[in-house]
Amino acid sequence: MEHIDSHRSDALVEEGRVLVANADEHGLTMRLLGGVGVFLHCPRTLGHHAHRTFKDLDVAVPPGSTSQTTSVMTGAGYEADRRFNAMQDDRRMIFYGPNGKVDVFVGDFAMCHRLALTDRLALDPMTLTATDLLLTKLQVVEFNQKDLDDSAALLAEHEFGEGDDDHIDKAYLARLLGDDWGLWRTVSGSLATIAERLPQLAGRTEALMQVAAEAPKSRRFRMRARIGERKLWYEQPDEIA
Repeated sequence: MEHIDSHRSDALVEEGRVLVANADEHGLTMRLLGGVGVFLHCPRTLGHHAHRTFKDLDVAVPPGSTSQTTSVMTGAGYEADRRFNAMQDDRRMIFYGPNGKVDVFVGDFAMCHRLALTDRLALDPMTLTATDLLLTKLQVVEFNQKDLDDSAALLAEHEFGEGDDDHIDKAYLARLLGDDWGLWRTVSGSLATIAERLPQLAGRTEALMQVAAEAPKSRRFRMRARIGERKLWYEQPDEIA
């Protein structure tokens, strides 16, 4: 069992709250994701105790906001990774603050799969929505313990529904999965892993697997499905220290 560094995790949660509030004061829409985002979105399930050690902060900002993001972050005392940001600031940025690294996703969340966030950022006041947080976990091909822990908390906390309320939006998931065979393949595999390793959540995962299976499939989906796993269906995410 992991030893949870509660002091570090608490410090990162508080830093994340302050970071989003400061961005809002400067007119920048910034939302938390990652472990801190999941923690803040699951108060009933997790209470006041971090479910795992948080190592850094992950946030998302709108496209076209890199200059404003740099201004807000450096104005708050954060140090920019100038080399990294110069190469990738149209899609991803890195800053360093009092508790370590802040990973900034610009417009899209791009790891194993690309998730468009531009129209989703304003739906929740502090973090990404529960649906988007869950997707950032389920899109991981090499599903690890932290992805399992975060997914389990989100599934235990939230009911299923449709629309933008505080639930897992089945209709939104169906639209995304029905248009992208690669994402459908990875998400289906991640849900199967959760069901196998956490039998108490099997009913929840089976319901989402049914959503994926029954989602109307686009022409783009069907064409890619013909190729199947003969061609790699995901990106290899960059490892950033």
